Amino acid sequence: MAKLLVVDDNQSICKLIHGFFSDLKGHTVYTTNVPTEAPDLVREHNPDLALLDIMMPDIHGIDLLKQLREIKRELKAITISAVDDEDIAREAMERRAVEYVTKPLHLNYLDTQVTFQLMS
Repeated sequence: MAKLLVVDDNQSICKLIHGFFSDLKGHTVYTTNVPTEAPDLVREHNPDLALLDIMMPDIHGIDLLKQLREIKRELKAITISAVDDEDIAREAMERRAVEYVTKPLHLNYLDTQVTFQLMS
């Protein structure tokens, strides 16, 4: 099974994703609702895939993606946003995010994306 990192300032979203991917899918899932903790989690746990919220206090998810890639260049990331914004989605993809998913989350769709990225 894979190791996933979830970074979202909304603790409910972290719990939802953790429960789905850990309890139902058997992955190891590390979560934080404090974005500044994410670099340490990448160093400590070496996740295969990160799920990053875009709009968070203190740091934009795109900037966090850049920081995490400086630690682990090959880290795959799916960006998550409550805003369906083409410019933000384009920027995320330019920063090599593998997918841009909007809230409300559809867990089956997210599962499909995670599974695809882990297999590729």
